[in-house]
Amino acid sequence: MQYRRLAREELNELKKLQSIVYFMKYDEKEEASSAWLDELRWESSRGAFTDEGKLAAVMEIIPFKAYLDGKAVGSSGIAGVAALLEHRRGGAVKTLLKNAYKEMYEKGDVMSYLYPFSHEYYRKYGYEQGSFSNLAKVDIKQLKEVRIPGYTKQYFPGECMDDIKSVYADFARNYNCCIARDEWRWKQLFSNDPYKTKERIFVRYNEDKKPIAYLRMQANQVAAYTHDLVVIEAAWSGAEGILGLLAIVQGYSGDLRKLEMDVPGDFPIELLVKENWSLEISRRRTGMSRIINIEKALETIRKPSEPGRAVIGVIDEYAPWNTENWAVEWNGGDCGVSKTGEEADIVCEAASLSQLVTGYLPLGSMMVRSDISVKSNEEVLGKLFVKKPCFIWDRF
Repeated sequence: MQYRRLAREELNELKKLQSIVYFMKYDEKEEASSAWLDELRWESSRGAFTDEGKLAAVMEIIPFKAYLDGKAVGSSGIAGVAALLEHRRGGAVKTLLKNAYKEMYEKGDVMSYLYPFSHEYYRKYGYEQGSFSNLAKVDIKQLKEVRIPGYTKQYFPGECMDDIKSVYADFARNYNCCIARDEWRWKQLFSNDPYKTKERIFVRYNEDKKPIAYLRMQANQVAAYTHDLVVIEAAWSGAEGILGLLAIVQGYSGDLRKLEMDVPGDFPIELLVKENWSLEISRRRTGMSRIINIEKALETIRKPSEPGRAVIGVIDEYAPWNTENWAVEWNGGDCGVSKTGEEADIVCEAASLSQLVTGYLPLGSMMVRSDISVKSNEEVLGKLFVKKPCFIWDRF
């Protein structure tokens, strides 16, 4: 098979293939709603072609950046992975992924993220659970009364987005894997006309006119004359922003019934509810992460306050440039990462490495995995690989 970027005129072939695999409708006569988005999709598309030139499998490499310990790094999203039934189990998707890793590495990406049809399938290729959310459901009238100075303003597409972007940046940099959005992504997510869709966007300001929270929502009908407030995404700046978010929601207490909202694991939802028996919480998995460039990742992550050194042994079948023993040494703000012939203090494979680096779980909890082996220096390693907040709003 041949593996390459699709030509512009082949984009419709990608759409047709995905429609077959995902059981979606496809109408070639239907014009693209956003021509600029089709252009971006073409630039992101990669295909596996048979020797006869037929498109057999596709994927999209979306040029995202994401936060890693407060720093925005390249973190391409893998999306739209699809192979025609007659070409499955023939290695097409495997080779597409290997080529994608090499492309991302050469571009300078540090991480990658995807939403899997199967965790077991993508774990083979070095991805592992990247974050989760708690889906909270509660009657709006059960939220504690919030009386804080300030005001709420509705946002309409085309207006200046600086206030929304400011709040999002304050929020997102606190969570590993959270997308650091470029302008095209803001345009894609915040262009829905509230007069033609169910979507509404509100921004909360404090008494000093500083933006502290925003909310993208829609009202879903659950019965006659009964609607629930479903949060598409939200962001807030600190505790003041959380209270501002509640102030937006409580503005709908006379119109809507329940609040449904995905929140990070550290969101204090139980402190904001009158009667906790009324609160429903369920965990939702929100995709898988992978380290593309372990050298840059180890340079980027936050180090312990006291000086230290550790040797990290990596085994990465599909990104072989990561397969080395890496000496990591830090002292204050200085950090050095280099290949070494020394014995490793810890040996791990690509999937477990991703969780250690992003801090999905601390080292102590990760020891139940069979693909991690600590040889020495456990105390220092335990301070290097700690639990950190991981969360993502973007779906792709």
